[in-house]
Amino acid sequence: MTEVREFERWCEDLHGICGHYEGVARDRQRAVRGLIHPRKFDGLDVADVAGDVQAIRRDRQGIRRDGAEHIFCIIQTAGQLRVDHNGESSLIGPGDCLLLDSTREGLLSFTGQGRLLSLHMPRGLFMQSCRGNVQIGRRLAGDHPLAPSIRQQIQHFTLGWDPTAAVGKANADLLLGMIQLAFCKPGNFSKELDAQGAERRFALVLDVLERNLTREDLSLRWLAHEIGMSTRQVQRLFESERTTFAREVRDRRLNLAASHLRRRRPAGQARISDVAYNSGFRDLSNFNRGFKSRFGMTPREYLESMA
Repeated sequence: MTEVREFERWCEDLHGICGHYEGVARDRQRAVRGLIHPRKFDGLDVADVAGDVQAIRRDRQGIRRDGAEHIFCIIQTAGQLRVDHNGESSLIGPGDCLLLDSTREGLLSFTGQGRLLSLHMPRGLFMQSCRGNVQIGRRLAGDHPLAPSIRQQIQHFTLGWDPTAAVGKANADLLLGMIQLAFCKPGNFSKELDAQGAERRFALVLDVLERNLTREDLSLRWLAHEIGMSTRQVQRLFESERTTFAREVRDRRLNLAASHLRRRRPAGQARISDVAYNSGFRDLSNFNRGFKSRFGMTPREYLESMA
């Protein structure tokens, strides 16, 4: 965010990727410390926007000038942003998300230097697939069960994928499904999940599971509560894929442990107990038995084989 551009050039770059959203300069501001870079996420546009302007504004004139209509998924990555949109006023900070509708006016006010990522989703298709059952303009807290997954996927595609990440890359359809679920209106989370196809529904459940592998209170009951389903419904979902909640947790924790061991070469630099704990295991003997059963060698032998 150390680039310096003339204010007018920064605004032109904003128009180039976001349409007619207008930059609002601070008093006597002639230059902007920041950047605007276009990115791609599996065919969808992503804007990487940073600057120290006073605000970004969308008015009726800008709406009329744009032919394409979008829903923007905003992810704040640095600084704070106050968003006045769709009758809501929200203050979002790093990690928080929010949806903007390009057919409605809005004001995004920066409290100082700030940075955000904006995923651009075709409005008609997005609203049709979720039947309009989403909250536009309301903050999604960074600790929402699906927020870390949405944030990670967009950040990794935009800023560079981390090959050691525990969660794999999603495609655009899966990401849009996550966003629709995360922003659905209160009380409708489980209905929206039920409306997804079986394959996508299971992928979304696994993503919430992956993001919480190291929680001490991770359980089938906890997972069901987080996604708004009964424990029996979630259990059936795993059964339909010929697996169980316990098996998925165990195997994914063991895979995570193996990733930790590969990153901690040489062998003398790793404590197996730390690796076990950081992968969600609380019983070292259980971890050792499970690891040998899955990989055919003890964690220490596995670590030494990587040297």
